[in-house]
Amino acid sequence: MRGSKVLLGVARVVPGEANTWFADFSTALAQNGFPQVFAPFSAETITSVPPPDPELSGSAVAAEAQRSIVKVVGNAPGCGKVLEGSGFVFAPHRVMTNAHVVGGVTEPTVQIGGRGRLLDAKVVLYDWKRDIAVLSVPALDAPALRFAPVDAESGRSAIVAGFPENGAYDVRSARVRSRVDANGPDIYHRGYVRRDVYSLYATVRQGNSGGPLLTPDGRVYGVVFAKSLDDADTGYALTADEVHEDVVVGRTAMAQAETQGCAL
Repeated sequence: MRGSKVLLGVARVVPGEANTWFADFSTALAQNGFPQVFAPFSAETITSVPPPDPELSGSAVAAEAQRSIVKVVGNAPGCGKVLEGSGFVFAPHRVMTNAHVVGGVTEPTVQIGGRGRLLDAKVVLYDWKRDIAVLSVPALDAPALRFAPVDAESGRSAIVAGFPENGAYDVRSARVRSRVDANGPDIYHRGYVRRDVYSLYATVRQGNSGGPLLTPDGRVYGVVFAKSLDDADTGYALTADEVHEDVVVGRTAMAQAETQGCAL
């Protein structure tokens, strides 16, 4: 269906405002627990790179990072769902995750390393266009991960860490395919937004959303937020540059943010 020449032809000739006609169709394509990265009918460019280094998944760096990576869970009564995902500590008492992980959630909880007691959190930044949220967690006592000082180039090794499918801490080796200027719908399909993202040779599953894309030495390249609709070995992460503004604002934000509703 994504490759249909008929649908692509219709999409090209109808008025621009008629993109809303395809909303239901686009939503059907995105029913995998992730937002869409690209506009409907646009092709993904899957850059070929060597397979990820399998040794990274068992590295000491990945084990150490678990102290700063959290499982995020919350009830979204408006859509009758319990949402779950991953997040990471980026400043004292502050956790970054995806907006679609906490959309419609008023009282999220976080669990350090996926173990131990649940800590009450408050959403203090909700960037539904970029798909980033920041949580304030007063009882959080965990070291902050630092962002990488350099960008990730094609072929660089990386690590995807989080809690896929609401399970235990999971680490997967990854490799950066390319850096992409992605034009796609926001999480509510209200319009289109351009995001600076890394395309990854990696296994990304539902629940990895909001987890960090780590360098081999434990810095943060970006925030995992989506997977490919076309290729099972491809995932996507927002770059550190893309989320920088939310990092700055989220460090000191205090007021509770409106989380609107569940992402489409």
